[in-house]
Amino acid sequence: MKIKLMLLYLPLIFFFAIPAFAQERVVDNAGLLSAGDKQNLINLLASITSEYNFDLVIVTEKNIGNKSPADFADDFFDYNGYGFGQNNDGCILLHVTDSRDIYAGTSGRGIEILTETAQNKLLNDAVKFLSAGNNYEAYRSFLNNWEEFLVLEEHGRSYNFIHQWNIVFIIIAWALAIIIGLIIVSSWKSKMNTAITASQAVAYIVPDSVVFKTKNDNFLYSTVTKTKRQQQTSSSGGSKTRISSSGSRHGGGGRKY
Repeated sequence: MKIKLMLLYLPLIFFFAIPAFAQERVVDNAGLLSAGDKQNLINLLASITSEYNFDLVIVTEKNIGNKSPADFADDFFDYNGYGFGQNNDGCILLHVTDSRDIYAGTSGRGIEILTETAQNKLLNDAVKFLSAGNNYEAYRSFLNNWEEFLVLEEHGRSYNFIHQWNIVFIIIAWALAIIIGLIIVSSWKSKMNTAITASQAVAYIVPDSVVFKTKNDNFLYSTVTKTKRQQQTSSSGGSKTRISSSGSRHGGGGRKY
């Protein structure tokens, strides 16, 4: 009897469990991806989300009406039940074709991970591909960047200017090494020259042939002008946060392409 009841309820259990596993995370409402490209993104996304317990969502839309990209992304993320863990950790990438908007909205620990520098890196890479008409690579760069950010987080670090300018630092280091090497070699070369350079021309001067006179300029008046120094303002770094219509806290940012 118990076995029969289990067999009876098993299909129902499976039916209600489907939404948790089959929730779509590459929502191509604008129809920008081929079936193969979409599946590749789904596979990469699934690998990253399962490895780091962090939800990633890609959404494309032709237009979003009167809503701002931030409001649309936040609501789409919240009301479709995305986000892992108690704080709904995750990030959504929204691409709106008509208005040419790209937006990355964060939730939970994603707000802290996506620093201003990391956000610029993520959006710059996406915009580079979108401007060239390569939507698939834009979305793939979004996932690859997030994998890098999550690896750093796992080691207690965050993406900052050192990572952003890593190649520049290497070039500078090589340049400094070459300059220091040239200075050392020049120093060695100069020590090999035994000729002594005369520092004074006394030996070549005929006595009493040169007379130096002192001349002074006396100023009776002086004028002093003062200019008020301009006050410089600075903006604080980090990701700004907002409260969505569902009452959840979100961060992130976007731009046109």
